[in-house]
Amino acid sequence: METENKSRFIADLPMETQEILKNITYPANRNDIIGQARESGAIPDILRELGMLPDKQYNSVADVAEELHIIYMGIPV
Repeated sequence: METENKSRFIADLPMETQEILKNITYPANRNDIIGQARESGAIPDILRELGMLPDKQYNSVADVAEELHIIYMGIPV
C-alpha cells in the first residue's frame, strides 16, 4: 500500500500519539519507536499501544498508524 493511502490512518490516532510518532526518526523498529517515545515523554498508555506493534521496520508515521489500525480493528486494510 502506498504511503498516501496509509496516511488516512494517522488522523484516526489520538493527537498525543500523532505528535509522539511525528517526532520519531524513521526508519525504526518497534524498540526504537518505544525508546524514542519514552524519551519524548509519552504517557504509559501510548507506550503500551506501541508495545503491541509487530517487531519490524517502520519507514514512516503512516506505517505505524496502519499497523495500529490493524491491531485495533482486527482486519487488514
